[in-house]
Amino acid sequence: MSLEKKGRQQLKSISVLVSLEQVQSSLSEIGFALQTSATVVADGKFWTKMLYVKGSESISVSEEIGDIYPKDPIITICGSKDTITHVVRGVGG
Repeated sequence: MSLEKKGRQQLKSISVLVSLEQVQSSLSEIGFALQTSATVVADGKFWTKMLYVKGSESISVSEEIGDIYPKDPIITICGSKDTITHVVRGVGG
């Protein structure tokens, strides 16, 4: 799902089949920095939500926690088309 936001920015959510470390590495490569993180409960599950920021762009990464095996992170990007394309390619999407 892609929506226009703030002129040339778009909003997009993707589920990826790579580790959280790979997602974080891809974001770091293009200059995003972790601003904050929190543990939340949604849909009866515990999640770690992390907010990465670079200028006016933001990327939210959510990872389900609480089980003994890793889950696939979900990334929500509010950014330019170039950022979205780079992140999707960087995480193997």
